[in-house]
Amino acid sequence: MCAPLVSVVVPTYKRYKYLIDCIDTLLSIRENDIEFVIQDNTEDNSEVLQHISSISDPRFHYFHEPKHISVMENSDLAVSHSSGKYVCMIGDDDTVSSRILKVAEFCEANKIDSCSFIFPGFNWPDMTFEAKKREANLFFLKKATGTVKLLNIEEILAQALKVGSAPSPEMPRLYHGLVGRECLDRIYKKTGTYFPGPSPDAANSVPVCLETQKPAMFFDYAIISGYGKGSARGEGNRGQHYGELKDKPWLPKDILERWNDDLPPIFSAETILAQSMLEALNAMGRKDLIKRFGFDRVYGVFLLHHKDATCRMLRFCLKKPRRLFLLARGIIKRYYDRKVYLANPKGNSNYKEYEGVKTLAEAQQITEELSSRITSYHFVSNKSNS
Repeated sequence: MCAPLVSVVVPTYKRYKYLIDCIDTLLSIRENDIEFVIQDNTEDNSEVLQHISSISDPRFHYFHEPKHISVMENSDLAVSHSSGKYVCMIGDDDTVSSRILKVAEFCEANKIDSCSFIFPGFNWPDMTFEAKKREANLFFLKKATGTVKLLNIEEILAQALKVGSAPSPEMPRLYHGLVGRECLDRIYKKTGTYFPGPSPDAANSVPVCLETQKPAMFFDYAIISGYGKGSARGEGNRGQHYGELKDKPWLPKDILERWNDDLPPIFSAETILAQSMLEALNAMGRKDLIKRFGFDRVYGVFLLHHKDATCRMLRFCLKKPRRLFLLARGIIKRYYDRKVYLANPKGNSNYKEYEGVKTLAEAQQITEELSSRITSYHFVSNKSNS
C-alpha cells in the first residue's frame, strides 16, 4: 500500500469532550490521500471506544497506551504510527481543513520540506476569560491570500533564541505545521525522538529549523486552532498556566533533574517553552547556540505575567549576580516591547471575527469557505505579507 501524502496525528489524554468532535471533523474531509492517527494515553478509554466502534474509514487509526507516559512520549508514539510523506500534529481540541492536502501537494511539487500557516482560533463554548469579558468565538488574524513565502530560517531561529520563546508564527514545526518525513527522520536519528524537550511545540520547532532544507509559510487556513477551557491558552487566560513542575503529570518524571540551572524551577508558559528549546539545542548538538539564548527576555516576561511570583523570582536571581543583571535587562526590554505593541493598535486587531460559532464543525466549515476563494498558490518575496 502506498503511503498517504499527509498524516494528521493527534496525541490525547483525558479530553474526550473535545476529541470526539475533533475526530468527526477530521473524517468529514473526503479526500483519500490523508490519514488520521489518534494516540490515546487515557487509562480508561471506554468512552471513546463507544464512539469509534462504528468508524470503518480505512484512513482512521486509533492507538491506545493505557500506561501513563509523558506528552513527549505520547507524541512520539503518534508520529511513529503515521506513514504520510508529510506529517501535521494537532491537539485534540483542534482540527484541519481539506486545504492541508493542497498545501502538501504544493510542497511536494516545489521540494518544500516544512511549513507554517496562518490559522484561525476557535474558542470552545466552555472557554472562559479572566482579563476580559469576551472574545469572538472564531477569529482570523490575517487574510488567506494563497501566497507562499520562503523563509530565512537562520533569521527566524535567531529571533526565537533572542526572545527565548518558540514557536513564532512563521517558525516551521510539526505542531500546527507540516513537516516532511525525511526531515523528521533526520531529527529522530540525531536525538532518538521527534520532540527532544518537555513541550512538544517548542521541542520540535527548534530541530525542524536546524534540519529543514526549504521552509515556507503559507497564507492559507489549513488548521483550526481550538481553545478549550482546559487548553494551555484557556489556563493562561485565567492565570492558571502556572504552578509547580512536580504537579504536572504530563511532564517527564525527571523534569527537575534535567531543568536548566538558569531558569526558575517553576512551571509557566515562559519557562517550559524555554526549557524545551534549550533541551532541543543540546539534543541536536548545538550547545553553541545556547550562548545566544534570551534568558533576559524570559525573566522579564515571566515577571510581567506572574507578579505573585516576584519574591520567588528575586530569591532565584539573588543566588547569581548574572541572573540579577539578566532580570533588570529583561524588565527594560519588556517595557519597550509592550510600548511598541500598544502604539500599533491597528496592527494588533484581527482580520475577521465571527460570533455565535458553537461547534468545531461550524468553525471548520467557515474556514473551508474562506479558503475556497484561493485558486492556486504563488511565491512572494520575503518582505511581502510580513
